[in-house]
Amino acid sequence: MKFPSCILKYLKSKGIHRPTPIQVQGLPVVLTGRDMIGIAFTGSGKTLAFSLPLVMFALEEECKLPLIRGEGPIGMIICPSRELARQTYESISSMMDFLVRDGYPKLRHLLCIGGISMSDQQNILSEGIHIVVATPGRLMDMLEKKKFNLDLCKCVI
Repeated sequence: MKFPSCILKYLKSKGIHRPTPIQVQGLPVVLTGRDMIGIAFTGSGKTLAFSLPLVMFALEEECKLPLIRGEGPIGMIICPSRELARQTYESISSMMDFLVRDGYPKLRHLLCIGGISMSDQQNILSEGIHIVVATPGRLMDMLEKKKFNLDLCKCVI
């Protein structure tokens, strides 16, 4: 699927050598920009099936025209719990670290959950964000306070 070599290194570092069934079905669909509903058991690789394409979309956009202060997100992941949001955010962080180490532009992402100081989140928001990982309550709060908008958002998960 023509992923950068650093993404393949990331996958190998996580012990992923072959795609799971949800990834085999989901990755091509999501990478072509089509809508998808995927149902699979816990531990089946769903997070990678949607987060990897989102990181690739964000990277493509950043390479075309870098985000500036106050712009973004390009994609948003809404999670039902803080724990799942944090886990998804950390997975994306690892992927982004591998990209930066290989010379790709730095992508910025925001963990938008209750319990995190708004001032900490504001520092990230001020630079422009590529991906937001959020729980519904904090997301609504941030949108109502106009901390960011969804004008550039192309992908909602």
